[in-house]
Amino acid sequence: MKRFKSIVLSAVLVSTLIITGGLTGCSKSSDNSSKTNSSEAKTNSSDSKSTAEEFGNYHPAMPQVSYIDEEAKIINNGTVPDEYEQPATHQGKLQYEDYKTKDYDDDEHEMEKYLVVYTPYGYDPSKEYDIMYLTHGHTGGATTWLGSPTESHEAKHVLDHLIEDGKVRPMIVVSMTYYDDNTDENTSDYDKNLLDFFGKELRNDIIPMVESKYSTYAKSLDYEGFKASRNHRIMGGFSMGGVTTNLQICESMDYFKYYMPVSGSLYWSNFAFNDKNFDAGSKMSELITQQGYGHDDFYIYISTGTLDFAKRIVERQVSSMKNSDMFTYGKPGEEGVNCSYGLGTNEGHNAHGRETAMFNALPALSALIGAQQ
Repeated sequence: MKRFKSIVLSAVLVSTLIITGGLTGCSKSSDNSSKTNSSEAKTNSSDSKSTAEEFGNYHPAMPQVSYIDEEAKIINNGTVPDEYEQPATHQGKLQYEDYKTKDYDDDEHEMEKYLVVYTPYGYDPSKEYDIMYLTHGHTGGATTWLGSPTESHEAKHVLDHLIEDGKVRPMIVVSMTYYDDNTDENTSDYDKNLLDFFGKELRNDIIPMVESKYSTYAKSLDYEGFKASRNHRIMGGFSMGGVTTNLQICESMDYFKYYMPVSGSLYWSNFAFNDKNFDAGSKMSELITQQGYGHDDFYIYISTGTLDFAKRIVERQVSSMKNSDMFTYGKPGEEGVNCSYGLGTNEGHNAHGRETAMFNALPALSALIGAQQ
């Protein structure tokens, strides 16, 4: 049995991460349950008055949001209700999936890894589902976001409630790791070099494996099929996973239309490390254009918290993006808007901050997906 340690960053460590210029920094990990041989999640709660056919509002309304700062277009990320942190009546399942990949950041030797897949209550393989891929922060793992089949995290309860209450379309969610062999590699650069190569693993190995086993909008399990279904795919991540998400905006837009970076910035990537004059907005615009996409071809919901040490570096990226015609900030659903910036009051760089970001961003992204049908 493999087990990840729960790492808690002390105030001293946090201070060391915030280096002048904001070019480095990293995340706090969450508790990670170990992988077991169990392939079954906790049995879904049953409701005699509900059936799989009746469950789930596939056309959720766009959430009503307010600004903390209207001039700066900063959205107030609302607090997660207490009941959302408890198990829902209609619970989705978590299960492990093994897959083969390569050590892309080294000699490309083959290795086997695992990830965690969430299927919503009433999952029906004859139906098509939106899908979201999530990555963790420094020292995290595949169970960081949602937990394991035997030990769910609060973020999983939040996801169950969002779907149960019709605020999010029933979707598949994949929680994965960029670490080789699912083991924290104890890097000296807060994983920056690993992130440069994870996109290959994601596109070449993870997406094809997952979507061959679970029912998504991909009509074929090849580049053409994934590109044609990008409107139903979300990429998200926390801290260095937020950096990973930003990197996929720059290189995987054929696969994803929607993005949910949480408390992570390209100023923590090798882009900035190699260029002291790095401008995130200009680089992102350049690379989006090179991929053949423009202003109307994506949506990004960026989040952090008022007590999060990543706030300064996230806002540096937001400010940079606002200087580019490629990005227009505002409320989700507003005409011409393709980016939103949400700020959670009193939220820090931790598991609850992740939950708050998902609680606010995911309903908006899901409503946008539903509106295109």
